[in-house]
Amino acid sequence: MDAPIPEIDNCCEKEIFAFFGLAVYSAQVMEHGALNLAAVLRLPQVSLVSEELFDELFESLSRRTFGQLLKAAKDVISLSPDQEIILNDALDLRNMLIHRYFSERYEDLVSVYGKNEMQRELQGIIAKFVEADNLIEEICLPIWKRFGVTEEMVRIEVDRIHQKAAMRDANS
Repeated sequence: MDAPIPEIDNCCEKEIFAFFGLAVYSAQVMEHGALNLAAVLRLPQVSLVSEELFDELFESLSRRTFGQLLKAAKDVISLSPDQEIILNDALDLRNMLIHRYFSERYEDLVSVYGKNEMQRELQGIIAKFVEADNLIEEICLPIWKRFGVTEEMVRIEVDRIHQKAAMRDANS
C-alpha cells in the first residue's frame, strides 16, 4: 500500500466503517502477495512455464485461504523466527478482522469513546498488514528475479494500470 494510514478525523459515523474497509483492503493486498509467493515457489516444479500453465496455477492457488497460502510457502522456504511471528500475527489479525471484529466490539460500536478506540485499533491492524505485505514482497522479489521478473517490470505494470485508470476517469 503506497499511501500513509489516514489520521482519525472524527468526522462522522461512517469513519469507523471507512477504517474497517481500509483494513480489509490491506488484508487483501497482503493475501495477494502471499498468492504471488505461493505461485512463484511452485514454478520450479514446472520445466516449461507457459502463460496458460501459469494462469491455471494462479487460479488454483487463488482458491486457498491466506493461512493455506502461508503454509504452502513455509513448506518450501525457511523463515526466521521474526518473520514467522510477523506472518502468524497477520494471519490471526486477518481472521479476527473478517470473522469476529464487529461482533466482539458491539459495545464499542455504540459508544463515541469505543469508536475512537476501534479506529486506533484498525490503524494498528493496517500497519501490521502493511508490514506483513512488505515482508512477503521482500521474500518474493528475489525469487521472481530468477524467472526474469524485475522490480522495474512490476513498477511498469503498476504504472500502466494507473495510467489506464486515469484515462478512464478523464473519459468519464
